[in-house]
Amino acid sequence: MTTKRKAEVSVPIEDENDQLTITPLGAGREVGRSCIVLEYKGKKIMLDCGLHAGRNGPNSLPYFDEVDPATIDVLLVTHFHIDHAAAVPYYLEHTSFKGRTFMTRPTKGVFRWLATDYIRVTNTSNSDTSALYSEADLISAHAKIEEIDVHQQVEVNGIKFTAYNAGHVLGAAMFLIEIAGVKVLYTGDYSREEDRHLVQAENPGVSIHVLITESTYGVQSHHPRAEREREFMTCVRDVVRRRGCCLMPVTALGRTQELLLILEEHWGRYAQELEGVPVFFISALGKAGTRLYQAYIMHMNQRIQRQFNRTGRNPFDFKYIKTSTNIGEVPDSGPCVVLASPGMLQNGVSRQLLERWAPRPENGLIVTGYSVEGTLARTIVNSPDVIPAFAGGTIPRRMTVKNISFSAHVDYAQNSAFIDEIRAPHVILVHGEENAMKQLRAKIIDTYRGSDYEVAVYAPANTHKVRLQFHGEKVARVMGSLASKVPREGDYASGILVERDFSYTLVDVADLHEFTSIAPVVIEQQLCVPYASSYTLLRYHLEQMFGELVLTTERSDSGVAHVLRIYDVVDVCHSSWKSHVEIEWEGNAMNDMVADSVVAIVLNIESSPASVKLTQSSCSHDHGTKPDISEADDASMDASEAASQDLDSCGDTLQTRVGDCEKVIAKLALFMQQQFTEVAIADDGLSLVVTLNGLVATIDAHSLDIATESPMLRARIAPIIARVRRTMRPLGHHSLPLPEPVPASPLLEKLEELQLEPAAKPTNVDDEKDMHIDVASDIEDDDDDDEDDEDDEAYDDADDEVDSDTKSDPGAEPDSIK
Repeated sequence: MTTKRKAEVSVPIEDENDQLTITPLGAGREVGRSCIVLEYKGKKIMLDCGLHAGRNGPNSLPYFDEVDPATIDVLLVTHFHIDHAAAVPYYLEHTSFKGRTFMTRPTKGVFRWLATDYIRVTNTSNSDTSALYSEADLISAHAKIEEIDVHQQVEVNGIKFTAYNAGHVLGAAMFLIEIAGVKVLYTGDYSREEDRHLVQAENPGVSIHVLITESTYGVQSHHPRAEREREFMTCVRDVVRRRGCCLMPVTALGRTQELLLILEEHWGRYAQELEGVPVFFISALGKAGTRLYQAYIMHMNQRIQRQFNRTGRNPFDFKYIKTSTNIGEVPDSGPCVVLASPGMLQNGVSRQLLERWAPRPENGLIVTGYSVEGTLARTIVNSPDVIPAFAGGTIPRRMTVKNISFSAHVDYAQNSAFIDEIRAPHVILVHGEENAMKQLRAKIIDTYRGSDYEVAVYAPANTHKVRLQFHGEKVARVMGSLASKVPREGDYASGILVERDFSYTLVDVADLHEFTSIAPVVIEQQLCVPYASSYTLLRYHLEQMFGELVLTTERSDSGVAHVLRIYDVVDVCHSSWKSHVEIEWEGNAMNDMVADSVVAIVLNIESSPASVKLTQSSCSHDHGTKPDISEADDASMDASEAASQDLDSCGDTLQTRVGDCEKVIAKLALFMQQQFTEVAIADDGLSLVVTLNGLVATIDAHSLDIATESPMLRARIAPIIARVRRTMRPLGHHSLPLPEPVPASPLLEKLEELQLEPAAKPTNVDDEKDMHIDVASDIEDDDDDDEDDEDDEAYDDADDEVDSDTKSDPGAEPDSIK
C-alpha cells in the first residue's frame, strides 16, 4: 500500500542568523579526515581536524578552503587518532585560524606522540611526499591546545560545550554544543560497549535538537564480544601451532592496548602451552605509549582500577609482551606474534613484515580494525593472490588472512539504540562510506515511519551544507529586587535588559553590579564656549532664565573665577583671564537639557539687544571716554546683597508710580494666572493669593512682598515678581537713579498693552529682552524728534563700542544706560 507523500513546507528565513548550517569538510560519505563545521548565530565551531589515511600530502587534508579559518571561534577534537586530529598542527600554524582549541587531557598527551610518529613515518617512508608540518609546528601547536575534563562545561563567546565519555579510545569525548538554546551533540567515534579498560559512551540526558553521529559500519552488526575474542585467540594459536609468524597491523595507540590486554591475559592463562612463544609490540611509540596508558588509568573504567588496587601492579606493565622500536628483534621465522603499526599497511614496520612473511603459508595475518577504502589493509582482507610491493612490483600472498574486528566503532545495533535514546528531531550521518551511510539513513527512516518519533535524517557529502531553521524563544531571567514580587497576570516589569552571549537578564539599575558584569558609571561632561564679555553680563542673562543662582568665587594669581551653579546640576565657570566659559555637568537626559539651554544663552549674550543696553555709556553722546568698568566693582558687591537692593528699590518705585493698588493687583493677577492655576485676589483687594499643591503664598500689592511658609513656593514666585519689577524700570537700575514718577493711568495702559510670556517658557531670549527694553523706553518722558534722532545715533554708537569695551576688560562691570 502506498501513501501520498506530504508536500514539503518551505519556512521563510526571517533572519540568516536563525539558520543552523552544518558543513562536512571531511568524513562526508567517506571514512577519514573528519572535519565538521557548525555555524549558528554568527558563531562557527570546527569539530575534529584529521587527515585521510589513504591519501598523501595536501590531498589528505579536509576541504579547508570552503571556510575562512579566521572566522572559526572554537576547534574541538574528540580523540587522538590520525583521521581526527593529525591536521591540527597544520591548521593552527599554516592558516589564519586564531580561535581556541580544546581536547581532553589524555587526548592531548597521546596526540603529541602520534603526530610525531606521523612526521617521522611520512618523511622516511616515501621520498616523494613530506609531512605537512614540521616538529617545530607540532610543538607550537601543542602549546596552544587547551584541556577540558569530562563533564566540564566551557563557554567561549556565547558557545557552550561539554565533554562526555565516548568510549572508543582513551580520552575520547563526544561534545554537546549549545548556542542560543540550540543543542547539538557530536559523537565523533564512539562505542556503547564497555571493554577491558574503557567505559562506554554516555547519554548526556538532555534534550538534543541535532545529533551528528558516525555511520562507520552502516547497517552491519558485530558478533558478540566474547565470541570475537574466542575466534581471535583460536586464529593466533593456530598460527603458533604451525610454527608460523602471526602479524597484526595496528595503530600505535588506541585499540592496540585492548589487544595487548587480551593477549597478556591469554598468555598467563595458557602459560605452559605458549611458553617460549614471544609476543612483540613493535612501534616507535611503543614504550612511550605504554607509559602514557600507565599514567592515565584513573581515566579508565572500574575494572582496570580495581585490578590495580587489588594486585598493586599496573595492568599495562606487561609480563609476556615485549615492547620495542627495533624491527631487528623480530625473528624471520616462527613461532611468534607481532603487533606492528601502522594499521592500514601503507608503510612502516607492519608493511615491511607483511612483505617478508606473505609468501610463506605457515604465517598468518589478522586484521583487527576498520580498514579504510584505498589502503592495502582493505585490499588484503579479500585474500588476493598477490599484493603490491612498497618498492614496486608484486609479492605472492600465501599467508592466511583473517578479519576479526575489535574496532571500537558502534555497529548498527548500538548506533540505532543510541539514536532512539537521544530522539533528536534531526540526525546527520558522517564518517561512513557512501553506501553504508545511505543504507543506514534508509533503515532509520523506515524504522520510525509512522511512529511518534518524527526524525529527519541527512547524509551529506563533503562541502554539502545541511541548513536547519530554528526560531528560539528569547526568555529573560528576572533577577534582584525585580524578582522579589511574584508577578500576576497583567503586571509588567521595568528594568535594564542585559544580553550576554544569547542569554537575557532583566534587572533593576541598582542591581546591575551584583547580577551582571555591568556597573553604572557617571559621565562628567565639560564644554568650553567662546565668551569675551563680562561676568556680570553672563550672570544677568542666566538669572533671567534660571532665577537665583549659587555663586562660588575663587581667586588665584591669574585672576578671579566665578562659578555659577544652576539648578544644582550645571556649573558655569567664568575666569577673568580666559576667553571662554567652562560648562560642567553630570551627563543624563535632564542635565543635558539644562546644559543645552545654558550653551544657547551664552552663545547669544553678546548679540542680544539687552546686552547692548546694559553695556551702553551713560554720557550724553560723548564717546571720547569709555565707561568705567572694573573687575573690582564687580567683586565688591555680594550677589545676595545686590538682589536684596534690587527688590527693595523696585518695590518703592512701583508704589510711587502706581498709586492705585486695586488696579495693579488686578493686572498682576492676570499675569500670575499664566504661571499658576490657582490664583485669587484676597478679600481686602490689596493682596494676591497663590496656591500650589496645598501650599499658599500671599503677595502684597503695595510692596510686592511674598508671605509663605514654604521655601519652595517662595523660590517659585520670587523670580516672577522680580521680572515684574524689572519691567517697571530701566535695566540699568543698579547704578542710575530711578526715573521720574509718571501718572498712574498711562502706566496701567502700558500694563494692559504688555503681553508677557510665562517666565518658564520664553520662546526667544532676545525677544524677551527686547520686550523689557521697549517697556522701559516707553515709560521715559517724550522728547522731541531731534532728541530721538540723537538717541538713535547714541544707540548705534554704543552697539559699535560694546565689543571693544567688553573685550578689553572681560571681567569689568557693565555701565548703566539712561
